[in-house]
Amino acid sequence: MLETLFRWTFDTWYNAFISLLVFFNLLYWSVTLTGILIFRYMERSRGLVMVDNHYKYPDQVRKEIWQSMRSIFVFSLQGIIIQQGLLFGWFNISYDLNGWFFLQIVLLFLWNEIHFFGCHYLLHTRFMMKRVHWVHHHSKEPTVFSTFSFHWIEAFLLGTVIVFPLLVYPFQTAAILSLPIMSLVINLLGHCNYDFFSAHAPEHILKFSYRHSMHHKRGRGNLGFLLPWLDTLFKTTHKSI
Repeated sequence: MLETLFRWTFDTWYNAFISLLVFFNLLYWSVTLTGILIFRYMERSRGLVMVDNHYKYPDQVRKEIWQSMRSIFVFSLQGIIIQQGLLFGWFNISYDLNGWFFLQIVLLFLWNEIHFFGCHYLLHTRFMMKRVHWVHHHSKEPTVFSTFSFHWIEAFLLGTVIVFPLLVYPFQTAAILSLPIMSLVINLLGHCNYDFFSAHAPEHILKFSYRHSMHHKRGRGNLGFLLPWLDTLFKTTHKSI
């Protein structure tokens, strides 16, 4: 089933574009709306509280949704690059499904962390912050709709995360499919502005949601995606959180 779907998706450039446009929209809306329901339930039943930011700007959610739809359009265009890469043999994928699937998910997760940190570090240079990354940082208090709220250049940069893995190894289709799902779920948790583990210190691995909320509030530091280790290594942890 998955093999048939992948082969059809990447059979032509327009199949790739339309399929990814539908896929990313379904992913964005299903994860976001499910997240809202879960967070509201946890507020009522578990006493979950939001990070104290109070920096929302007028009409923020509408603008975040519009910018997220633009990012999804860019991701869908990048599907044409993947389709052409598969057509001309630049990229390879595997239609097998075996025990290596779980290891490949771990490898793609770690690569996603490295890729995001590198792109985020670049986006926080003076030139890119002023011209590109300010769009995302306009949301000083992030929301569940902030996940794809990017300038189109930032969307393109982050969308290249799958390119290098496909160049170096034929990852299984199920592992490839897990990457955007895993990335969006973590992104949602990072932007929902809730402190899920308030008892832990800010540098604790489970405090990534709080760290990213503070990143939006301060506008600097804490450049990692989920893991704090690259921030520690490159000394980009914000000390005043």
